[in-house]
Amino acid sequence: MKFTPLNRIAFLALFGTVLSNSLSLSVAEDWTRFRGSDGSGVSSNENVPTVWNEEKNIQWSVDLPGPGSSCPIIVGDKIFLTCYTGYGVNAESPGKPSDLVRHLLCVDRKSGKTEWTTAIPSTVDEDPYKGFIAEHGFASSTPTSDGDMVYVMCGKSGLIAFDMKGAKVWHVDLGQNSDPAKWGDGTSPVLYKDLVIVNAGITGHAMVAVEKKTGKEVWRVNDEKLTNSWATPLIVNVNGRDEMVCASPGKIFAMNPTTGAELWRCDSPLKETVCASVVHHDGVVFLMGGRQGAAIAVRCGGTGDVSKTNIVWEKPLRSGIGTPVVANGKLYWSASGLAICADCKTGEEIFKTRLVQTTETAQAGGRPAANYPSALNIGNKIYLTLRNGETQVWNASSSYEVLSSNTFANDEGPFNATGAVSDGQLLIRSNKKLYCIGG
Repeated sequence: MKFTPLNRIAFLALFGTVLSNSLSLSVAEDWTRFRGSDGSGVSSNENVPTVWNEEKNIQWSVDLPGPGSSCPIIVGDKIFLTCYTGYGVNAESPGKPSDLVRHLLCVDRKSGKTEWTTAIPSTVDEDPYKGFIAEHGFASSTPTSDGDMVYVMCGKSGLIAFDMKGAKVWHVDLGQNSDPAKWGDGTSPVLYKDLVIVNAGITGHAMVAVEKKTGKEVWRVNDEKLTNSWATPLIVNVNGRDEMVCASPGKIFAMNPTTGAELWRCDSPLKETVCASVVHHDGVVFLMGGRQGAAIAVRCGGTGDVSKTNIVWEKPLRSGIGTPVVANGKLYWSASGLAICADCKTGEEIFKTRLVQTTETAQAGGRPAANYPSALNIGNKIYLTLRNGETQVWNASSSYEVLSSNTFANDEGPFNATGAVSDGQLLIRSNKKLYCIGG
C-alpha cells in the first residue's frame, strides 16, 4: 500500500483508535481500589474458576509478614496490599502500641514472588487492641493506585504516597481522633482526576482531598457526624455530572469531587454507624446497615435536600458489615449467617435463607455472622468469601443456588478482605497468606 498524505492520516487515526482501545482494555483489567477500579465490585471476567482446592486452580500462595483486613489491588502485573506487625498480632500478648509497624507489599501477579516490602512505622499510638479492633486489626484500609504511585491510609499515621518501587513520596496528617467506641479506622482512599479523596471521618472528622503528586490539601469539609462512618466514597456519573457519594449516620450525601461543594443530601435510616459503602445502579445509590437492619435507595442527580423527592424506597433489610453487589438488577449480600437478595427497583426481598456451609469449614470455627468481606459479581456469578475462608459461588438468580464451596487447607483465617479480580485470576487474602486462583 502506498501512503499518500490522506491515507497516512487515516492510518494514523485508525492506529490511534486501536491503541487507545488497547490501553483502555489494559486499564479496565486492573483492580486499583476497594471493590475494583470503579468501586462496583463487578468484573466481566468469564474465565475465573468457580472451583478450587489444594490440587486444582490455586496457582500460587505467598506467606504474609503479618495480619491485615485490607484488600489486595492489582496494577498490571503488580499486586499491592498491606499488613502489620509489632502490636496486636497476638491477643494473649498484644505488645506495645508504639511498636506497631504497617507494611506495604508488592507481589508479582504471575509468580507470587514478593518483589519488595516497605515498612511504615506508626507515628502515633492507635486505639487499644481490644473489642472490634481485635476483629480487624490495624491494616484495614485498602490502598489505591494510579499506576505511578500507591496511596495508603494508615489510620492516625495519615495518608502516605509511595512510588512503584516502595519509596515514600509524601505524607499527610489527617488527624488523630477516634470514634466513640474506639473501633479503629478502615475507610479506603479513592482517586479522582488529580486528587486523592479520603473519608477521614474517624481520625479527622472530615472529607479531605489532596493532590496526587504532592499531597497538598485541595479541599476539606468538616463534619462531626463522619466520626462514625467507615464508608468508602463512590464516584458516580449521572446525566454527565460526576458526584462523589458517601454516607454518615443519618445522612447520604453527594459532593462535587473537584471542589468538595455539596450537591445534594438525603436523610438516612442508619442513625448510629455506617460500615458499608454505597453502591450504584441505574442512577440510584443504595445503602444498608445498622444494628436492626435498614436500607435505602436514593436517586442521584438532585440539588440540596432531596429527602422528600429522591428516595426510591426504604426497607428494614437485614445487613452487616460488607457492601452488597449488583447483578441483573438485584442486590446480593450476606449478613448474620444469611444469604440475601433484594430487587433494586423496589427493595423487596427476593430471598433470605441460611448460608449452607461445608462440614469442614463449619467445624473450623468460622464466624459467618461477623462476615467482613463484600460479595463480588464475577462473570455474572456471585462470589462471597466468608470469614472462615470458605468462598461460595452463587448463581446470580432469584434463588440461593450455590454452584460451589471452596476452602483453603490449613488456613482458618480470619479472611476479612474482599477479593480482587484481573485477567482470569481471583486474589483472596487471609491474615496469613495471599492466594491466587486461576485456571
